[in-house]
Amino acid sequence: MLMLKSVQIKLSKIKYRDDSIGRDIRVEIEVLGKFLRVDKRIEAGTTTDINREVGRFETDQELFQAEVLITVIEKDLLFNDVSSTKGNIKVNTTVAKLQQFVFEVQVKESRSLLSRLFWGKRTAIFEVTLEAQIGEIERYTPDTEDGWLVTQDEQGVHVPLPAYILVRPTSVKNGREYFIPSEGTYRDKLLSIPLKDDNSSYLISNVKHESMVSAEYSISEKVFTLKGKTYKAIDYPEAPWKKGIYDIGIPDYPHGSNNTYTEATRQKVWFPIDFENARYLHVGARSAGCMTITETTRWMEIYNALIKARKGDLKNVGTVEVID
Repeated sequence: MLMLKSVQIKLSKIKYRDDSIGRDIRVEIEVLGKFLRVDKRIEAGTTTDINREVGRFETDQELFQAEVLITVIEKDLLFNDVSSTKGNIKVNTTVAKLQQFVFEVQVKESRSLLSRLFWGKRTAIFEVTLEAQIGEIERYTPDTEDGWLVTQDEQGVHVPLPAYILVRPTSVKNGREYFIPSEGTYRDKLLSIPLKDDNSSYLISNVKHESMVSAEYSISEKVFTLKGKTYKAIDYPEAPWKKGIYDIGIPDYPHGSNNTYTEATRQKVWFPIDFENARYLHVGARSAGCMTITETTRWMEIYNALIKARKGDLKNVGTVEVID
């Protein structure tokens, strides 16, 4: 079975040739329930670029086929000139380059009584060009109650993923959905999760990652600062921090063995900090060397600010500057 692919169908351009029947043109396109309407002033003898999406579709087939209905209307106060054509597109999903499909719609003028009686003599040809672009499907892990989605690797070992990890679905079989994370600790590993009871996916769409965060931690004041807000924190004097700027990573795996802080529902989500070994930013009352946020009721503010942030290196959400 092929990897799931995304097929984007766009109205690329409209060429208006032969006779002129007017310039107020409407083009309507329907593909598999997706609909696009475009109103343009187009002069006869010209080509107009449109570049508007008709729809996006998903397929695991090598050949994606769809019926297309195209209607062209020249709008007039009394009589609209209307014509339609039906056709099919066949898109090779193994080809990355743009694939074009050209449809011709003949529209005959019918403005006057005479022309309507005799079907008119003026006929315009509209060449409507559709484009198909193949891409990979993007999905994201959901934000679960404790912040971790439990998946499984090829050996059957449980693999927890934090919220909003970008993944690329590959297939669905035997009640499980297979996918490959594009970022984080398990980047490029084939993982899977069972489908829901209604056979729908746990993965979600339309998540927008945000720009990287820039935080600050004061060793002397024990204050963590993020987006202009300050939070009380502690560290461990026996494992002191050093001044510098360090990466804050995408969460790696669940930490902690209980749910001590009921007000901090994502308390098992710790953000690794690239300083020496096993240093993290997390919520709690004690520290063994980490930056520990003691204001447990405010942990979700920090979590929400970091969990969708991305530095752009597929590993980190931002940086923290350690100062005196």
